[in-house]
Amino acid sequence: MIVIDAQELVNIDLLMKLFNRPWFIAGGWTIDLAANEVTRTHKDMDICIFREDIPHAITYFHEWDIQVAITGEHRLVPYKTMHDLDPPRYCLHLFRENEFLEILVTERNEDEVIFRKNRKITMQLSEFNKGNQRPYVNPAWQLLFKSLSTRGEDEHDFKIYMDRVDDDHSKKWLLHSIIEANGNKNWIRKLESYFEEGGNIL
Repeated sequence: MIVIDAQELVNIDLLMKLFNRPWFIAGGWTIDLAANEVTRTHKDMDICIFREDIPHAITYFHEWDIQVAITGEHRLVPYKTMHDLDPPRYCLHLFRENEFLEILVTERNEDEVIFRKNRKITMQLSEFNKGNQRPYVNPAWQLLFKSLSTRGEDEHDFKIYMDRVDDDHSKKWLLHSIIEANGNKNWIRKLESYFEEGGNIL
């Protein structure tokens, strides 16, 4: 398979080369990675790690300025101890000179990844983890977040996913999960139509 060689992806490959815990590219890049083409401009790079690996990440990025995003307040505070990132906080902003990286913290119960906005919704780790040499989050997982507060770029990502990504199993998961999370009603209709028109819902 052809691998996208966008500079942002090359940079994250190099940055994470020695990070010996699970990590995954997140955000809008997940859809482009699944489609195997850069379909739009991305403002930044997000990665996802599991909550139990926060101490390892803090050590790994010790040369960076590490800030904690305060949930619901649109502000940052310096990271000092593990408790600074206790739930419901889940996001670190890292700065080094002109570099920026956002780390999203995700929870799991063994091999079951938990959707933090509705803990009834889960995904098996084997489905959550896409990619081999360049790991990325299942785009269906990312689109579930996007379905809760949809911007223009999210509509673009959903269309690319529906048109270009051949994964009916994940599309079925996305349909049921958006319904459970009370997400974007238009996306529910489009997913339902997709399966009514011949998508494999089994």
